[in-house]
Amino acid sequence: MELFRHIATILIPLVIIMDPMGNLPFFLMFTAQKSPQERRRIAAISTITAAIILLFFAMTGNLVLDFFHISLPAFQLAGGFIFFIYSLQMLALIPSGLKTSDEEEHEAISKDSVAFVPLATPFLAGPGAITAVLVWRDQATTTRTIPVFLIAIPLACFVVYIVFRFGQQISRLLGVGGIRVLTRLMGLLLSVIAAQFIVSGLRQIF
Repeated sequence: MELFRHIATILIPLVIIMDPMGNLPFFLMFTAQKSPQERRRIAAISTITAAIILLFFAMTGNLVLDFFHISLPAFQLAGGFIFFIYSLQMLALIPSGLKTSDEEEHEAISKDSVAFVPLATPFLAGPGAITAVLVWRDQATTTRTIPVFLIAIPLACFVVYIVFRFGQQISRLLGVGGIRVLTRLMGLLLSVIAAQFIVSGLRQIF
């Protein structure tokens, strides 16, 4: 049960940060001219690539922080502010566009490599997800956390794959309004995660 609890503490926040429902409209827009088989392939490639990126930082996170001489509280504060900006975007309180510009999104529609850029990164394995993984990795105190990352990150990416895989059915079922409601709910939860990151960073400093 302890292992499942550790997995859940990473899996659930990571899914919220990756925001599959909020990114679903972009996935459908980028793959509008694709066949169902191509959409499934793009969904698989983008989520597998995102998992590889996040697992890389999960395995080497402490080395990255040590190399740049970055303390964990500083990274927590920075991550908290990033999450808070994301949450405001998801709540539609500020304009979106932090991850990519409008020009990049329009250019991506005509590309065959949308699975890698912008879907895998920066939409899924973006600054927010990478920051969270680095903080969780630096907080790790036992070797048991490595299997937790090896399970939680692929599971989170699999959840995203399922949302993308059945994206058209989900979009028809929920409609634009339903997706917006879920995105705003995820934004509210993400704002709480942001506040916790900031509180934890300030607590370690003072």
